[in-house]
Order: sequence, then structure tokens, then C-alpha cells
Amino acid sequence: MHHTIVTALLRFSCTCLLVFSIQHAVLAQQADTLSAEDMIAIQQLVNKFNFALDYCTAGGEDFADLFTIDGQYIIDMGDGMPSVRRTREELINLAGGPDCEARITPPSSYILHYSASLIIEPALEGARGLSYAIYPASKGQYFSDDIAGQVGIYHDVYSKVAKGWRFKSRRHELNPVAGDLEL
Repeated sequence: MHHTIVTALLRFSCTCLLVFSIQHAVLAQQADTLSAEDMIAIQQLVNKFNFALDYCTAGGEDFADLFTIDGQYIIDMGDGMPSVRRTREELINLAGGPDCEARITPPSSYILHYSASLIIEPALEGARGLSYAIYPASKGQYFSDDIAGQVGIYHDVYSKVAKGWRFKSRRHELNPVAGDLEL
């Protein structure tokens, strides 16, 4: 009887190990690939970010909807004290909501966002992205002289949720240093 119990426990342990190994292999394979559809959906997410932020669509709610429930937007000026927006309300306010007055009135109305040269790579959490953060002129005007043209790099983490791809995090690094960037 003791031999039967030991044999059963060994079989059970081997089965659990096999199932775990298969699950790990599947997850690792998923982390190595993104479908063309996923890549397009992530590109659309990045593009929607610019319009939702610049035009305060749906009172800023469209912007907040681009993030996961626990998502965050980080503005990193390189001073060791990044500004982090973690809540839905903070994200809505960043987009100028809910009344959009901040996005209508200069100088804030001169800020436009543009992402260029997007690189998307698979990752365990879904995907990661890197792109230039560019502030083009609006109506021939800039927010300020030091906020014009290419002003940093976006570092993104994307997660696929029930409603599609969303930002888990987006960090806007304003002062990247050549040689410090990791692709």
C-alpha cells in the first residue's frame, strides 16, 4: 500500500511539472510574437493618444480610456522626481477635462503631440514600445521655446484587456541622454 501511495504521488508530481512546463513554454512563445493585428492595434492606440490628449475628446474620458485600470502616465524630466498620473480623474484632467477649458486657452492650446518612429516588441506583460515624442507648432505657435520640436522619448508598456490594447504605462522622458537609451 505504501508503494502505491508513493507511486501515485510521483505520478501526480510529474503531471503537475509537465503541465507547468507546457504553460511556461506557451507563455514564453506568446511573449516572443505579436500578430500583425496586434501591431496595428497598438499603433492605433499610440495615434489615438495624441488626438485624445490634444483635443480633450469626450471631456478627457477618451484619453483615460486608453489606459488600463491600473495604468499610469509619467512625465520624467530627469530630475529624479517624475510626475505620475495614476487615477482616471488625473488622466482626464491631464487631457484638459472635464470642461476642456485648459486645452482651448493659449498657451496650452498650442501644445500638440506626435509620436514618430514607433518600435513595438513583444514582452511578458504584452508588449513594449519606444517612440519619439514630438511637439509640432499649432497655428504657428509653441507652448514655449523649450517645448518645441522633438522633446523626448515615450517608453510604453501595453497590455491586452477585454476592450483591446491599452497603455499599462507611458513614460515621457523629456531629456534622454545619447548612449543611455536601451532598445
